[in-house]
Amino acid sequence: MKPWQTLLWLGLLLSGCDKPSTSTVRESDETPAAPTVRRWHAPREPVPGTPEAFRAALVKASASESPSEREKALADIAWSALEIDPGLASEAFLQLPSNSPEKIRLIQHYAMRLVERNPEEALAWAATVGSEEEVAAAFGQIALELAETDPSRAANLLSESGIAGREFDVAVVQVIQRWAAKSAPDAAAWVSSFPPGAAREAGVRTIAEQWLPSDPPASFAWFDSLRDSEIRKEASRAMEGVILQQPEEIRDAWLQHADARIRNELEQQRGQAIMDVGDNIPAPTN
Repeated sequence: MKPWQTLLWLGLLLSGCDKPSTSTVRESDETPAAPTVRRWHAPREPVPGTPEAFRAALVKASASESPSEREKALADIAWSALEIDPGLASEAFLQLPSNSPEKIRLIQHYAMRLVERNPEEALAWAATVGSEEEVAAAFGQIALELAETDPSRAANLLSESGIAGREFDVAVVQVIQRWAAKSAPDAAAWVSSFPPGAAREAGVRTIAEQWLPSDPPASFAWFDSLRDSEIRKEASRAMEGVILQQPEEIRDAWLQHADARIRNELEQQRGQAIMDVGDNIPAPTN
């Protein structure tokens, strides 16, 4: 190739490189922007085990038209929420049928937890909880918790409550048991002040069961101090029942602290005492 031809070819090549390609399109100028798409999100479900979840479950359970399903759901919510949201748990179990066994158990458990935090608040709540049986269950449980550290206050609470019923009688006996373990004379004095009835009989029996084995002389002295003939008869029957359930050598050791008059009173109640203790009397030794 001649020199002038070479120069011509190079000039043409360089001029071609300066021209923009007709096939190149700027995307920003030609392509329209994609439309913004807004997605719909379903409301989030409450996290299981949270107060929000328990609240949603309570609303659903309260609206149930099936009594059996409603009661089961309310009880399940109450038990599950007691540790996380006690107030909501209370809302749930207070909707259960009045005096139902499940409601009574929940009332007692709630009262137990509440009195640990604030006894005065627990007492105020117990007074408004529901029926007489439910109030008795709440007060009884509170008294039982107080009896662990202050049995005298627990006893006064029960004495001044003005309530009655099976749950109350059970609480009385349990408080007496705790008090007698700390101070049998004080517990016995409290029982002696009871009016006639199932609570007094059960209390006298509890005193006999706990005081005779630990201090026979003192327990017989208390018995001898009783002036009311009816409570004295209840005490002799209870003490004879406790004595009959002991091996012969223990019976003899205990009765050494009772004079002939007291022994005679105890023996007069032997028939009734045997009916009370049934098959719990040891066979005599030869």
